[in-house]
Amino acid sequence: MSLIRYWLWDPNVSRYLSMKYTFEIIRLFLLSTVICGCSQEDPEQTVLQTRKESAPVERTAPTEYRIEQDQNGKYWFAYSDGSRFLSIGIDNVVPSAWNPRENTDYYNAIEEVFGGDYQAWKKDVTSILADHKFNTFGAWSDGGLTSDTMYQTPCLYVAAHKVDRCLEGLRPGFEQRVRDNIDIILADHPDTSRVIGVFLDNEAAWFGRNGWDDIATYTLLELAMDMSEEDPANLAAKEFIKSRYKSLEDFSEAWGRPLDTFADLDTDYMRRCLNEKTQADRDAFTRLAAEKYFSTATRVVREVLPGRLILGVRFAAWAPEPVMEVCGKYCDVVSINDYRKAPEPSEAMLTEYYVRGGKPLMITEFSWRAKENTSGNPNTGGAGAVVETQEQRAKNYQAYVEELLSYPMVIGAHWFEFADQSPQGRFDGENSNYGIVDIHHRPYSEVLDAMEETNGLLEGIHAKSSREVPTELIEASQVTFTPGQHPERPPAVDLLEETPIQGPELFNAPDAKTSLKKDGDVLTFEYNTGDQWGCGVIFHGPKMWALEYGPNYAVNLDGYSTLVIDAEFSQDVTFEVFVDEAGVGHHQSESFNVEAGDDGESFTFGPIPASSGRKEYRFDFEDLKARVDWGNQRGARRVDLNAMKGFAIYLIGGQGQGTIDIRSVRLVR
Repeated sequence: MSLIRYWLWDPNVSRYLSMKYTFEIIRLFLLSTVICGCSQEDPEQTVLQTRKESAPVERTAPTEYRIEQDQNGKYWFAYSDGSRFLSIGIDNVVPSAWNPRENTDYYNAIEEVFGGDYQAWKKDVTSILADHKFNTFGAWSDGGLTSDTMYQTPCLYVAAHKVDRCLEGLRPGFEQRVRDNIDIILADHPDTSRVIGVFLDNEAAWFGRNGWDDIATYTLLELAMDMSEEDPANLAAKEFIKSRYKSLEDFSEAWGRPLDTFADLDTDYMRRCLNEKTQADRDAFTRLAAEKYFSTATRVVREVLPGRLILGVRFAAWAPEPVMEVCGKYCDVVSINDYRKAPEPSEAMLTEYYVRGGKPLMITEFSWRAKENTSGNPNTGGAGAVVETQEQRAKNYQAYVEELLSYPMVIGAHWFEFADQSPQGRFDGENSNYGIVDIHHRPYSEVLDAMEETNGLLEGIHAKSSREVPTELIEASQVTFTPGQHPERPPAVDLLEETPIQGPELFNAPDAKTSLKKDGDVLTFEYNTGDQWGCGVIFHGPKMWALEYGPNYAVNLDGYSTLVIDAEFSQDVTFEVFVDEAGVGHHQSESFNVEAGDDGESFTFGPIPASSGRKEYRFDFEDLKARVDWGNQRGARRVDLNAMKGFAIYLIGGQGQGTIDIRSVRLVR
């Protein structure tokens, strides 16, 4: 995998992380017989909870569903009669909001609209979806929603809800726990004839910390090492490390830090180590855990539900590369949840999942919210872009889905979700307009009409698309450094000596802490990286070279070819240096501020190991690489320093606390 995916501070990031945690909780209600998911604080809860009165259900004889690829390379779902289709669905179609807070307004249509008549509600919601050319009740939808016109896609949660469930395959008894969890979920689906397939899980912590933070020094290997010494996953991790090295000395040399005995190996040691060999070990252990999980879970599901497809695990956008590959090896479909600002699918992401996994794809969550809504949603809690109107939501759906289904390997799209959240905040405070109906069951006609128009075109778009099935990953464009001459400028300039257009700017994850202290010629950066994405400091350019147009920190730094940082680190760490153009912004932004003449890109020199002590670190701009998680991804991949925001020192999370005494940040010819 790449050494790290980068997160700089952004007002949407912390809200995104919060949303992801709360989404995981709300979906764990799992219909009427499943209590909210197992507490992450209870290590014994590896089987879903269910009511004692739940009885085994004899399931209907299966109808065969399969995946087919036509003569033009397009993938399709296929029915036993030979007909082909795409899965176009809505998530979380349920009769009432889960666990509503007191004195709040929330969706409760059976009582408020249908006089307690479940069958009337069922008929109405089925008509809403079918009339607007949807054909699938997405994940977490009520198990009683059976219809000849609609398919179902339950989420089985084969490893229950523990935060460390990606390690379950390494623990004895996993197969029986998978069987128990499947039985509990399927108790609410006695008629499985319209179940085209099942999800094994949702947004599990395949990256280690969670399902979306790619922290290079906290993977499933570190997660396993964080378990108790008696945990089989912890024992498996230690045996794995020992099996890869002939001696303790070989291991210490490979990981770049001394270790007295293997008994001293712990997460704190591992999080301070980052190089190609450490990443190879981390990737290999991640692959091992994924193999154990997927091989067992898929084998049991196919025994219990013959003729049903296995639709993946609903990755939270990206996943570790070994997990992409193993998921594709064992599942019939790879599923991805993908909230984007602009209504444009990521070609790079879709291509990577397909090339690595070799299986067709579904996008199983995506959505936009609008300020204009009839539930009174303020949209201050939740994720994804907030647009002005329902008309814009409608346009975004059309643009996104029409492009998405033009990819030959994409066979489904499920919108999140059916009904709006409470405007006063659901159980966790989220209060967003995600629904196609409001909290009073009133349809958003403008959105639904656009959905109907587009949904009716999707099979034709898919069949006639000229796109070909990808066979290679999309490589990042080569970065070109094009310096100017500027003979009038001094041979070197120290950003700490010149009056800056703006003082140094701190950024950090919610669990990290940072501060700056000036003592004579030394600027001390004090940090505690926390365990999330870390922290850093940005140095802006000199005021004397400020630009007339563009952001208020835009400066022209052209004429220099190298950045030299004189710094003393208090401990061994791994750091990055980022180079940001003036208009830089979130990588999913629809547009960037180009008034200064740049195109809003961000670049990196890659991870740099630093030993405790003082040293000059030299960075040649011709060695820069484009960042994939910050900045304009459609930029020219050109560095000319004509319109810059500044240079950042960034520390990945999990490296503890310390200081960096910075004596100079110089640009030299």
